[in-house]
Amino acid sequence: MKRNYSAELCCGHCERKGLSRVLSEYSERDIETLTSPCGYLVKQSKRPWGVAYILSRCMHCENVTLTRIEWHDNCSAEGYSYTVLYPAADAKIK
Repeated sequence: MKRNYSAELCCGHCERKGLSRVLSEYSERDIETLTSPCGYLVKQSKRPWGVAYILSRCMHCENVTLTRIEWHDNCSAEGYSYTVLYPAADAKIK
C-alpha cells in the first residue's frame, strides 16, 4: 500500500479532504495458495492487493473517521477505493 493515501482521506463529518491525521492503521494483504492436482501445498504467494482500515482525526472539526481502503500495488493512492465506515452516512454531525 502506498504511503501517500492520507491526502485522499475525507472526513466523515465535515467532508473536508486531506486534513486528516492518521491515528491508527491496519492493513492486510491477500495470500494465494497454490496446490498440486493431488491436493498438496505447492506454494503460497502474496497477491498485490489488500484492504486497510484507517482511524483518522480531522484537523478541521476534530472528529474521528474510520475508513476502509481497498488497494492495489499497481494503482496510485488516488485510484484506491475509499469507504467511510464511521460515521454512518445517515448519522453525520452537522
